[in-house]
Amino acid sequence: MMLGRWGEVGVLAFARISMGAQLQVVGALGPLLIGSLVTDWAALGTLIGTYSLAGVFVALPAGWLLARFGDRVVLLGGVGLMALGGLLLAIAPGFGVALVGRLVSGVGGALLTIAGAKMVLDRFSGAGVALAMGLMLMAWPFGIGLALLVLPLLGEDWRSGLWLSASFCALAFLLVTVAVRAAGPSAASHRRMWLLPHEWRPLLALGVVWAGYNASFAVAVGFTPAFLVANGMSHAEAGALASLIGFSILPLQPVGGAIAERLGRPLLVTVLCILGMVAALAATAAGAPPWLTLPAFGLLAAPPSSLIMAFAGRALSPESRAFGMGVHYTVFYLGLALLPPFAGFVRDKTGAAAAPLLTAAAFLAMCLTALAVYAATMAQRTDPR
Repeated sequence: MMLGRWGEVGVLAFARISMGAQLQVVGALGPLLIGSLVTDWAALGTLIGTYSLAGVFVALPAGWLLARFGDRVVLLGGVGLMALGGLLLAIAPGFGVALVGRLVSGVGGALLTIAGAKMVLDRFSGAGVALAMGLMLMAWPFGIGLALLVLPLLGEDWRSGLWLSASFCALAFLLVTVAVRAAGPSAASHRRMWLLPHEWRPLLALGVVWAGYNASFAVAVGFTPAFLVANGMSHAEAGALASLIGFSILPLQPVGGAIAERLGRPLLVTVLCILGMVAALAATAAGAPPWLTLPAFGLLAAPPSSLIMAFAGRALSPESRAFGMGVHYTVFYLGLALLPPFAGFVRDKTGAAAAPLLTAAAFLAMCLTALAVYAATMAQRTDPR
């Protein structure tokens, strides 16, 4: 049963929902995993970050794999590895096997991310690209919110939560198998497998922005449940409130960036949104009502997502874009692998439940510095003097 292109986008979105839920399963069950599957908060942060570590090594060769084997093969391999990694995590007797499972899942998630984006670009043009890509972007935070909302309802049975996540990925694999058609290997085209000297600085700066922005989001959804539990909430209440981060990003995810572009101030909107995200995290850590601050964080996180990617496109020439995206995602995955464990390390050293949230705010402050580097570099490129 092969669907039309919009049906395929729906299947890809379902796979991305399972990916978001799989990424978040460790954070959603975090307080229950301490003392059972992991020994401390740094180990929990390592399990959260390891999911993204594989992308450091997958991003650059992913384009070659797509050209050599075709997008459907790579997509099936990615979702299949997610299911396999989820199985390993569900049966893990301890931290070592759990870490391997997260690494395998992370390889699959990286392949799904890159292959899914390529398939959307191959199948749509014009205004349809933005809508289809918006649906893809929305699926990931929706999966995160779904995990935060559903998994705590299982009570103390954290192992069932891991099995549920693995089953979700297995279902996505079956849907991709029966519903996504093959496009075949893409024809070779002239692409520059390096960057021009003036492209490195703005692209690396944006890689830092993209990594810090996503790491702050991952830390917020990963450590907020534990913060709320430490402040007296039940696991179910904490998960429901933390899920507001993932769900609140959805309304503006497909259109927030487009509105900023239409206003002609995309950089200003990005800076203001990041400042607002910092304020929301700081207010949450200070004890402000989480039902107010967490949705605010999610809403403000929506516009920068598409804007940062648009900035990266402007930093690269068409000939450098394929290789440049590989570099961009390599920096992204490296940051997403290293920064959440650092947040857990700060939690262990300080003993403060709010420490990861304040650390995530520091990541966003780093983003603002990198954005300034990007803006200054691009201004020099357009300066006629």
